Amino acid sequence: MMLSSLPPEILDLIVNHLHDEPATLKTCCVVSKSWVPRTRQHLFACVEFYNLKSHIEQWKKAFPDPFNSPAHHTHTLSVYGTSITTADAGWIRPFHNVVHLKLSRLDTTSLIPFYGLSPTVRSLNLTYTTCNALDLIRSFPLLEDLSLGTFFPTTGVDGWNTHLTSPKLTGTLDLGTFEGICLITRRLLDLPGALRFSEINTLFFNENAKLVSDLVSRCSDTLEFLTVRYHPQCAFPSASVISQHLTVARIATPDPLLLDLSIAAKLKYLGFLRKGSSVRWISTTLQTVKSKSFQRISIFQFDPITVEESVCQEWRDLDRLLVRFWTSHSIRPQVVYIAWPGQKDLKDHAPSLLPELTRRGLVDLVEAIG
Repeated sequence: MMLSSLPPEILDLIVNHLHDEPATLKTCCVVSKSWVPRTRQHLFACVEFYNLKSHIEQWKKAFPDPFNSPAHHTHTLSVYGTSITTADAGWIRPFHNVVHLKLSRLDTTSLIPFYGLSPTVRSLNLTYTTCNALDLIRSFPLLEDLSLGTFFPTTGVDGWNTHLTSPKLTGTLDLGTFEGICLITRRLLDLPGALRFSEINTLFFNENAKLVSDLVSRCSDTLEFLTVRYHPQCAFPSASVISQHLTVARIATPDPLLLDLSIAAKLKYLGFLRKGSSVRWISTTLQTVKSKSFQRISIFQFDPITVEESVCQEWRDLDRLLVRFWTSHSIRPQVVYIAWPGQKDLKDHAPSLLPELTRRGLVDLVEAIG
Protein backbone atom coordinates (compact mmCIF):
# COMPACT_ATOMS: atom_id res chain seq x y z
CA MET A 1 0.00 0.00 0.00
CA MET A 2 2.89 2.33 0.71
CA LEU A 3 4.25 1.80 -2.82
CA SER A 4 0.94 2.69 -4.46
CA SER A 5 0.94 6.02 -2.66
CA LEU A 6 4.28 7.05 -4.07
CA PRO A 7 4.22 9.84 -6.66
CA PRO A 8 4.40 8.55 -10.27
CA GLU A 9 7.72 10.32 -10.75
CA ILE A 10 9.27 8.29 -7.92
CA LEU A 11 7.87 5.05 -9.32
CA ASP A 12 9.39 5.91 -12.70
CA LEU A 13 12.76 6.57 -11.10
CA ILE A 14 12.67 3.23 -9.28
CA VAL A 15 11.81 1.23 -12.38
CA ASN A 16 14.21 3.15 -14.61
CA HIS A 17 17.00 2.43 -12.16
CA LEU A 18 16.34 -1.30 -12.76
CA HIS A 19 16.37 -1.01 -16.57
CA ASP A 20 19.20 -3.55 -17.01
CA GLU A 21 17.96 -6.09 -14.43
CA PRO A 22 15.27 -8.14 -16.24
CA ALA A 23 14.73 -10.62 -13.39
CA THR A 24 13.94 -7.79 -10.97
CA LEU A 25 11.74 -6.06 -13.52
CA LYS A 26 9.68 -9.23 -13.93
CA THR A 27 9.16 -9.29 -10.17
CA CYS A 28 8.06 -5.66 -10.32
CA CYS A 29 5.26 -6.66 -12.69
CA VAL A 30 3.42 -8.45 -9.85
CA VAL A 31 3.70 -5.57 -7.39
CA SER A 32 0.86 -3.58 -8.90
CA LYS A 33 -0.93 -3.10 -12.21
CA SER A 34 0.46 0.43 -12.32
CA TRP A 35 3.96 -1.03 -12.44
CA VAL A 36 3.34 -3.19 -15.51
CA PRO A 37 3.53 -0.43 -18.19
CA ARG A 38 6.62 0.98 -16.54
CA THR A 39 8.45 -2.36 -16.54
CA ARG A 40 7.37 -3.30 -20.07
CA GLN A 41 9.18 -0.37 -21.61
CA HIS A 42 12.44 -1.89 -20.35
CA LEU A 43 11.61 -5.61 -20.60
CA PHE A 44 10.65 -5.27 -24.26
CA ALA A 45 13.17 -2.62 -25.31
CA CYS A 46 15.15 -5.39 -27.03
CA VAL A 47 13.25 -8.28 -28.62
CA GLU A 48 14.86 -11.27 -30.33
CA PHE A 49 13.16 -13.99 -32.33
CA TYR A 50 15.92 -16.51 -32.59
CA ASN A 51 16.03 -19.56 -34.83
CA LEU A 52 12.74 -21.25 -33.96
CA LYS A 53 9.30 -20.54 -35.40
CA SER A 54 7.95 -21.47 -31.95
CA HIS A 55 9.31 -18.18 -30.59
CA ILE A 56 7.04 -16.28 -32.93
CA GLU A 57 4.09 -18.52 -32.09
CA GLN A 58 4.68 -17.93 -28.38
CA TRP A 59 4.66 -14.17 -28.99
CA LYS A 60 1.42 -14.32 -30.95
CA LYS A 61 -0.18 -16.52 -28.30
CA ALA A 62 0.87 -14.18 -25.48
CA PHE A 63 -0.30 -11.11 -27.38
CA PRO A 64 -3.21 -12.14 -29.63
CA ASP A 65 -4.06 -8.50 -30.34
CA PRO A 66 -0.85 -7.29 -32.05
CA PHE A 67 -1.54 -3.59 -31.59
CA ASN A 68 -2.10 -4.01 -27.86
CA SER A 69 1.18 -5.88 -27.50
CA PRO A 70 4.32 -4.34 -25.95
CA ALA A 71 5.92 -4.22 -29.40
CA HIS A 72 5.73 -0.43 -29.40
CA HIS A 73 8.29 -0.40 -26.57
CA THR A 74 10.90 -2.18 -28.71
CA HIS A 75 13.91 -0.19 -29.86
CA THR A 76 16.04 -3.14 -31.03
CA LEU A 77 14.38 -5.93 -33.03
CA SER A 78 16.33 -9.02 -34.11
CA VAL A 79 14.81 -11.75 -36.26
CA TYR A 80 17.19 -14.62 -36.87
CA GLY A 81 16.85 -17.95 -38.65
CA THR A 82 13.12 -18.28 -39.03
CA SER A 83 10.46 -18.37 -41.73
CA ILE A 84 8.77 -15.09 -42.63
CA THR A 85 5.93 -14.57 -45.10
CA THR A 86 3.80 -11.57 -46.05
CA ALA A 87 1.14 -13.00 -43.73
CA ASP A 88 3.45 -12.22 -40.80
CA ALA A 89 3.05 -8.48 -41.36
CA GLY A 90 0.22 -8.48 -38.80
CA TRP A 91 2.51 -9.16 -35.84
CA ILE A 92 5.59 -7.42 -37.29
CA ARG A 93 4.06 -4.01 -38.07
CA PRO A 94 3.35 -3.07 -34.42
CA PHE A 95 7.13 -2.79 -33.89
CA HIS A 96 6.83 0.75 -35.17
CA ASN A 97 9.32 2.41 -32.81
CA VAL A 98 12.34 0.27 -33.69
CA VAL A 99 15.64 2.11 -33.99
CA HIS A 100 17.96 -0.87 -34.59
CA LEU A 101 16.75 -3.62 -36.94
CA LYS A 102 18.68 -6.88 -37.36
CA LEU A 103 17.58 -9.52 -39.88
CA SER A 104 19.61 -12.68 -40.48
CA ARG A 105 19.13 -16.07 -42.13
CA LEU A 106 15.49 -15.46 -42.87
CA ASP A 107 13.71 -18.19 -44.80
CA THR A 108 11.76 -15.76 -46.94
CA THR A 109 11.18 -14.63 -50.50
CA SER A 110 10.19 -11.09 -49.52
CA LEU A 111 11.13 -8.51 -46.94
CA ILE A 112 7.91 -6.54 -47.43
CA PRO A 113 6.72 -7.14 -43.82
CA PHE A 114 9.71 -5.05 -42.68
CA TYR A 115 9.50 -2.29 -45.31
CA GLY A 116 9.08 1.09 -43.65
CA LEU A 117 8.57 -0.75 -40.37
CA SER A 118 9.54 2.23 -38.26
CA PRO A 119 10.21 5.85 -39.22
CA THR A 120 12.87 5.91 -36.49
CA VAL A 121 15.10 3.10 -37.84
CA ARG A 122 18.68 4.36 -37.78
CA SER A 123 20.63 1.13 -38.14
CA LEU A 124 19.99 -1.92 -40.31
CA ASN A 125 21.93 -5.18 -40.11
CA LEU A 126 21.04 -7.59 -42.89
CA THR A 127 22.77 -10.92 -43.56
CA TYR A 128 22.05 -14.19 -45.36
CA THR A 129 19.09 -13.33 -47.54
CA THR A 130 18.20 -13.60 -51.21
CA CYS A 131 15.78 -10.70 -51.20
CA ASN A 132 15.97 -7.26 -52.73
CA ALA A 133 17.71 -5.32 -49.98
CA LEU A 134 17.90 -1.93 -51.66
CA ASP A 135 14.17 -1.27 -51.44
CA LEU A 136 14.25 -2.22 -47.76
CA ILE A 137 17.13 0.23 -47.22
CA ARG A 138 15.30 3.00 -49.04
CA SER A 139 12.17 2.51 -46.96
CA PHE A 140 13.92 4.02 -43.91
CA PRO A 141 14.45 7.78 -44.43
CA LEU A 142 16.50 8.26 -41.24
CA LEU A 143 18.79 5.25 -41.77
CA GLU A 144 22.38 6.09 -40.80
CA ASP A 145 24.24 2.81 -40.15
CA LEU A 146 24.08 -0.05 -42.64
CA SER A 147 25.61 -3.51 -42.25
CA LEU A 148 25.30 -6.02 -45.09
CA GLY A 149 26.83 -9.43 -44.51
CA THR A 150 26.86 -12.61 -46.56
CA PHE A 151 23.94 -12.56 -48.93
CA PHE A 152 22.89 -12.70 -52.56
CA PRO A 153 20.27 -10.02 -53.23
CA THR A 154 18.16 -10.28 -56.34
CA THR A 155 17.76 -7.47 -58.82
CA GLY A 156 13.99 -7.70 -58.95
CA VAL A 157 11.43 -5.70 -57.03
CA ASP A 158 9.09 -6.86 -54.30
CA GLY A 159 6.10 -4.94 -55.53
CA TRP A 160 6.07 -2.58 -52.58
CA ASN A 161 4.23 0.55 -53.66
CA THR A 162 5.11 2.97 -50.88
CA HIS A 163 7.32 5.89 -51.90
CA LEU A 164 11.02 5.09 -51.56
CA THR A 165 13.30 7.68 -50.01
CA SER A 166 16.99 8.55 -50.08
CA PRO A 167 18.12 7.59 -46.57
CA LYS A 168 20.58 9.72 -44.60
CA LEU A 169 23.41 7.14 -44.62
CA THR A 170 25.67 9.33 -42.48
CA GLY A 171 27.03 6.68 -40.09
CA THR A 172 28.81 3.38 -40.68
CA LEU A 173 28.75 1.14 -43.75
CA ASP A 174 29.85 -2.46 -43.13
CA LEU A 175 30.05 -4.64 -46.24
CA GLY A 176 30.72 -8.37 -46.51
CA THR A 177 32.54 -10.48 -49.07
CA PHE A 178 30.20 -12.19 -51.50
CA GLU A 179 29.09 -11.22 -54.99
CA GLY A 180 25.73 -9.96 -53.79
CA ILE A 181 27.48 -7.36 -51.66
CA CYS A 182 29.09 -5.92 -54.76
CA LEU A 183 25.71 -5.79 -56.46
CA ILE A 184 24.11 -3.90 -53.59
CA THR A 185 27.13 -1.57 -53.43
CA ARG A 186 26.69 -0.65 -57.07
CA ARG A 187 23.05 0.06 -56.39
CA LEU A 188 23.96 2.21 -53.38
CA LEU A 189 26.24 4.22 -55.64
CA ASP A 190 23.29 4.73 -57.99
CA LEU A 191 21.18 6.32 -55.25
CA PRO A 192 20.34 9.98 -55.89
CA GLY A 193 22.34 12.47 -53.89
CA ALA A 194 25.62 12.02 -52.07
CA LEU A 195 26.63 9.20 -49.79
CA ARG A 196 27.76 10.65 -46.47
CA PHE A 197 29.11 7.72 -44.51
CA SER A 198 31.64 8.68 -41.87
CA GLU A 199 33.02 5.12 -41.67
CA ILE A 200 33.34 2.31 -44.23
CA ASN A 201 34.44 -1.23 -43.39
CA THR A 202 34.64 -3.49 -46.41
CA LEU A 203 36.17 -6.63 -47.89
CA PHE A 204 36.17 -7.13 -51.64
CA PHE A 205 37.66 -9.47 -54.17
CA ASN A 206 40.09 -8.06 -56.69
CA GLU A 207 37.65 -7.86 -59.59
CA ASN A 208 35.44 -5.55 -57.51
CA ALA A 209 38.20 -3.39 -56.09
CA LYS A 210 37.11 -0.31 -58.05
CA LEU A 211 33.98 -0.19 -55.89
CA VAL A 212 36.16 0.76 -52.92
CA SER A 213 37.54 3.74 -54.78
CA ASP A 214 34.06 4.73 -55.92
CA LEU A 215 32.68 4.53 -52.39
CA VAL A 216 35.57 6.54 -51.00
CA SER A 217 35.13 9.18 -53.68
CA ARG A 218 31.39 9.48 -53.03
CA CYS A 219 32.01 9.86 -49.29
CA SER A 220 35.18 11.94 -49.52
CA ASP A 221 33.62 14.97 -47.81
CA THR A 222 32.49 13.04 -44.72
CA LEU A 223 34.61 9.88 -44.49
CA GLU A 224 36.58 9.63 -41.25
CA PHE A 225 37.38 5.92 -40.98
CA LEU A 226 38.08 3.48 -43.79
CA THR A 227 38.90 -0.17 -43.22
CA VAL A 228 39.70 -2.19 -46.33
CA ARG A 229 40.32 -5.92 -46.04
CA TYR A 230 41.04 -8.14 -49.00
CA HIS A 231 40.95 -11.81 -49.81
CA PRO A 232 44.54 -13.22 -49.92
CA GLN A 233 44.40 -13.59 -53.71
CA CYS A 234 43.27 -10.02 -54.27
CA ALA A 235 45.02 -6.82 -55.22
CA PHE A 236 44.44 -3.53 -53.51
CA PRO A 237 42.51 -0.85 -55.46
CA SER A 238 43.78 2.53 -56.44
CA ALA A 239 42.06 5.16 -54.31
CA SER A 240 42.60 8.88 -54.72
CA VAL A 241 40.37 10.54 -52.12
CA ILE A 242 40.46 9.31 -48.55
CA SER A 243 39.59 11.16 -45.36
CA GLN A 244 40.52 10.66 -41.73
CA HIS A 245 41.36 6.96 -41.21
CA LEU A 246 42.46 4.11 -43.43
CA THR A 247 43.14 0.49 -42.59
CA VAL A 248 44.62 -1.48 -45.48
CA ALA A 249 44.84 -5.26 -45.67
CA ARG A 250 46.01 -8.28 -47.66
CA ILE A 251 48.01 -7.50 -50.74
CA ALA A 252 48.82 -10.77 -52.46
CA THR A 253 49.94 -9.57 -55.90
CA PRO A 254 53.67 -9.09 -56.56
CA ASP A 255 53.19 -5.45 -57.57
CA PRO A 256 50.12 -4.09 -55.79
CA LEU A 257 48.60 -0.91 -57.11
CA LEU A 258 49.83 2.23 -55.44
CA LEU A 259 47.41 3.79 -53.01
CA ASP A 260 47.79 7.52 -53.59
CA LEU A 261 46.96 9.50 -50.45
CA SER A 262 48.41 12.79 -51.64
CA ILE A 263 45.05 14.61 -51.72
CA ALA A 264 43.64 13.05 -48.56
CA ALA A 265 43.60 16.40 -46.82
CA LYS A 266 41.83 15.21 -43.67
CA LEU A 267 43.76 11.98 -43.17
CA LYS A 268 44.57 11.49 -39.48
CA TYR A 269 45.04 7.77 -38.92
CA LEU A 270 46.59 5.30 -41.31
CA GLY A 271 46.82 1.62 -40.51
CA PHE A 272 48.04 -1.38 -42.48
CA LEU A 273 46.98 -4.94 -41.76
CA ARG A 274 49.90 -6.54 -43.51
CA LYS A 275 49.23 -10.05 -44.80
CA GLY A 276 50.70 -10.51 -48.24
CA SER A 277 51.60 -6.93 -49.02
CA SER A 278 55.20 -5.93 -49.55
CA VAL A 279 56.96 -3.75 -47.02
CA ARG A 280 58.13 -1.57 -49.90
CA TRP A 281 54.51 -0.96 -50.89
CA ILE A 282 53.76 0.29 -47.37
CA SER A 283 56.70 2.69 -47.52
CA THR A 284 55.71 3.93 -50.96
CA THR A 285 52.12 4.51 -49.84
CA LEU A 286 53.23 6.38 -46.72
CA GLN A 287 55.34 8.73 -48.81
CA THR A 288 52.23 9.89 -50.69
CA VAL A 289 50.63 11.27 -47.50
CA LYS A 290 50.45 15.07 -47.53
CA SER A 291 47.79 15.71 -44.90
CA LYS A 292 48.68 18.28 -42.25
CA SER A 293 46.21 16.56 -39.91
CA PHE A 294 48.10 13.25 -39.97
CA GLN A 295 48.66 11.92 -36.44
CA ARG A 296 49.28 8.21 -36.29
CA ILE A 297 50.58 5.23 -38.28
CA SER A 298 49.92 1.62 -37.28
CA ILE A 299 51.22 -1.50 -39.02
CA PHE A 300 49.85 -4.87 -37.96
CA GLN A 301 52.03 -7.70 -39.24
CA PHE A 302 50.43 -11.14 -39.59
CA ASP A 303 52.81 -12.99 -41.94
CA PRO A 304 55.95 -14.77 -40.72
CA ILE A 305 58.97 -12.54 -41.23
CA THR A 306 61.08 -13.33 -44.29
CA VAL A 307 64.77 -12.85 -43.55
CA GLU A 308 65.94 -12.54 -47.14
CA GLU A 309 68.37 -9.63 -47.44
CA SER A 310 66.19 -7.68 -49.87
CA VAL A 311 63.20 -7.93 -47.51
CA CYS A 312 65.34 -7.04 -44.49
CA GLN A 313 66.48 -3.91 -46.32
CA GLU A 314 62.84 -2.97 -46.99
CA TRP A 315 62.11 -3.23 -43.26
CA ARG A 316 65.09 -1.02 -42.44
CA ASP A 317 63.95 1.56 -45.00
CA LEU A 318 60.50 1.50 -43.41
CA ASP A 319 62.09 1.92 -39.98
CA ARG A 320 63.87 5.10 -41.11
CA LEU A 321 60.75 6.44 -42.78
CA LEU A 322 58.58 5.91 -39.69
CA VAL A 323 61.16 7.53 -37.44
CA ARG A 324 61.27 10.51 -39.80
CA PHE A 325 57.50 10.86 -39.58
CA TRP A 326 57.79 10.90 -35.81
CA THR A 327 60.75 13.23 -35.40
CA SER A 328 59.83 15.69 -38.17
CA HIS A 329 56.06 15.76 -37.91
CA SER A 330 55.27 14.34 -34.43
CA ILE A 331 53.39 11.45 -36.06
CA ARG A 332 53.58 8.47 -33.72
CA PRO A 333 54.26 5.14 -35.46
CA GLN A 334 53.61 1.65 -34.11
CA VAL A 335 54.39 -1.82 -35.44
CA VAL A 336 52.47 -4.73 -33.94
CA TYR A 337 53.23 -8.34 -34.80
CA ILE A 338 50.31 -10.76 -34.32
CA ALA A 339 51.95 -14.13 -33.72
CA TRP A 340 50.48 -17.57 -33.26
CA PRO A 341 51.61 -19.41 -30.11
CA GLY A 342 55.29 -20.23 -30.42
CA GLN A 343 55.83 -17.86 -33.35
CA LYS A 344 58.32 -15.27 -32.14
CA ASP A 345 60.17 -14.25 -35.29
CA LEU A 346 59.46 -10.51 -35.19
CA LYS A 347 60.56 -10.37 -31.55
CA ASP A 348 63.77 -12.14 -32.57
CA HIS A 349 64.40 -10.08 -35.69
CA ALA A 350 62.99 -6.68 -34.67
CA PRO A 351 66.29 -5.24 -33.33
CA SER A 352 67.94 -5.75 -36.72
CA LEU A 353 64.92 -5.04 -38.93
CA LEU A 354 63.49 -2.07 -36.99
CA PRO A 355 66.42 -0.84 -34.88
CA GLU A 356 65.21 2.71 -34.18
CA LEU A 357 61.57 1.77 -33.54
CA THR A 358 62.67 -1.08 -31.27
CA ARG A 359 64.97 1.21 -29.32
CA ARG A 360 62.12 3.67 -28.82
CA GLY A 361 59.70 0.96 -27.65
CA LEU A 362 57.40 1.19 -30.68
CA VAL A 363 57.43 -2.50 -31.64
CA ASP A 364 54.99 -4.83 -29.89
CA LEU A 365 54.41 -8.59 -30.04
CA VAL A 366 50.87 -9.83 -29.47
CA GLU A 367 50.30 -13.59 -29.27
CA ALA A 368 47.12 -14.69 -30.99
CA ILE A 369 44.71 -16.90 -29.07
CA GLY A 370 43.82 -20.26 -30.60
